[in-house]
Amino acid sequence: MQQLYEANLGEKNRIYYQTKFAQFDKKGPGIKASWNWPAFLVGGVWALYRKMYGWFFLLLGVAFISNILEKAGAPGLSAIVFIIPWIAFAIFANSLYQKNLTKKIAEAKMTIDDENKLLEYLRYKGGVHTWVVWVFGGIIVLGILAAILIPMFAGK
Repeated sequence: MQQLYEANLGEKNRIYYQTKFAQFDKKGPGIKASWNWPAFLVGGVWALYRKMYGWFFLLLGVAFISNILEKAGAPGLSAIVFIIPWIAFAIFANSLYQKNLTKKIAEAKMTIDDENKLLEYLRYKGGVHTWVVWVFGGIIVLGILAAILIPMFAGK
């Protein structure tokens, strides 16, 4: 299984996740708790980067609901609705990622019998979305530039 994880993980932080997954496998089935800083700091963006689309949209939905509650005049409830899932996601992100990869591996195994072709397929389909870093990093840079430049030109 380690070789299949390796093929599906790609190069980014491969050893970190292989170590985590080996620890989780020793503990048996089920979701395991472990802290993931990137998942905490950028939440759904990390999920999108790791090709966990369902979790990305779930966290986006939580943010949307939180925003609605804030606009409805319930800032305390809005904060709770946002913070609890965000922290829970960071606590269980590594295990959810392992579960996601295990599911992808199992699906690929159902159609591909040859191990070399399976590894090749997992390498092709696995890895991360590097464009996510550029897009969301670019948004942050544009936001910072706008925050600097708009007041400079608005005052003239």
